[in-house]
Amino acid sequence: MSETESPFNITPIKGGLELSFEVRAAKGERQTKKASFGQFEIICDESAMIGGDDSAPPPLAYFAASIAF
Repeated sequence: MSETESPFNITPIKGGLELSFEVRAAKGERQTKKASFGQFEIICDESAMIGGDDSAPPPLAYFAASIAF
């Protein structure tokens, strides 16, 4: 995907719109994960209490922030 292409697809359908997107995710060391979404990367980690290194926000922090946006 080029930098000018959007990872979002919006298709008109009967009664509304169909929304889809492309995201790639991979597990890293210990509890880290990385997702690629278009030209952006999102990295998350868990706290040491559950086996992570606390090197990035946990997945639920991204979820909570998305609701706040």
